[in-house]
Amino acid sequence: MPRLGGDGSSRVLEVFRVFDELASKSNRFVIAFSGGKDSTALAILLLEWILDRGRNDLNVTIIHSDTLSEIPEMESWARAFAKRYSEMLRKVGVEVETVFEEPQPTETFYWRVFVRGYPAPTFNFRWCVKLLKRKPAQRALKAVDGSILLLGHRDSESSARAQKIHSRLGCPLGPSRCFSYYFSEASAVKAYPIRGWSDSDVFNFLRERSSVYGLDELLRLYGYGLVNARYGCWHCTLVRHQLGHLVMGGGHMYFEALRKIYRWVSDIPELRIPKERGYSRLGALNAGARSLIHRLIPEAEKLSGINLYGLDMSSVYGHTLREIFYTIPPREANEIVMEEEKREGGDLSRIVPIEDIRNIDKHRSSLEKHLEKIIEKSDEDSIAGKYIRELLHRAL
Repeated sequence: MPRLGGDGSSRVLEVFRVFDELASKSNRFVIAFSGGKDSTALAILLLEWILDRGRNDLNVTIIHSDTLSEIPEMESWARAFAKRYSEMLRKVGVEVETVFEEPQPTETFYWRVFVRGYPAPTFNFRWCVKLLKRKPAQRALKAVDGSILLLGHRDSESSARAQKIHSRLGCPLGPSRCFSYYFSEASAVKAYPIRGWSDSDVFNFLRERSSVYGLDELLRLYGYGLVNARYGCWHCTLVRHQLGHLVMGGGHMYFEALRKIYRWVSDIPELRIPKERGYSRLGALNAGARSLIHRLIPEAEKLSGINLYGLDMSSVYGHTLREIFYTIPPREANEIVMEEEKREGGDLSRIVPIEDIRNIDKHRSSLEKHLEKIIEKSDEDSIAGKYIRELLHRAL
């Protein structure tokens, strides 16, 4: 393996000094690795610091939290790089463990939409962040108490994130001297070594090391640094555009269309079940809305040639979610859903029989009355409009 070490840049040297400070507190490091550009740069920086300082006495844990809703190419990249990276660490004598965490089947996007009728998340109801990201990560972190947790968050990612980091951190290298900070929380220390890096800092760093670490696929996913896309769940409705879809283009645009349809359907009061409590009087998606999303998913897969892997990776009682929601006899599927919801303490009144979700013809007349609103929105959408209309035409 090439002994790169520090490249002499002030940014890299500053990060190395932060690692020096952190290593004086513990030799157990945990990398929160999403597979995106920032966590990849952070992982490489740690390896180069290890090489430069000769610190093969470390214990490193790589934690990757897969929401089971990631854009497939990004998830494939993340898992492949995590494997290669682990091998690199072992070659220099570092003890390393890789942990992959996923949401429980009943906490996946597919279960929550089809079984519990969850509408598209809003900033007041960010159910997806809690279930798909935080809970799996928290399970993994319980096993590494006392370690240094390294995160690739940066101030320039968003003003909200920058404000949160600013409000909680202290500088390990003295006031106004460092670009990276850490804070102690319970028995763990959280550190943000590349907090002050800009987008161009990250991309320049990755481009310089692309041939050594095999980063060409990652750079391709980000348009080689020309587009600052943020990757996340394919169905995320907390952003105006899922830039990952736009960068990948092609078949991914059908999922950009599907994500927008999910948002707009959730905003139609007549497709929601009224409720009496909560910040909103609009409750779960009704049977027709669930049936529409259910029908659109396989249509988007066929048109794009891309499978949503989360339906096949998560299973209950020996059946994948795809089998439960799409292929096994409805009676068997209903029994599985009911049993699991009882075990989880779910609200059984929210459950819609699988046969009703699979039979979109039962809801066609009620849906058609409202889909004109979505068609009108699609006419104003220059990016995904034609994909939205094609999907709806295939479904109905």
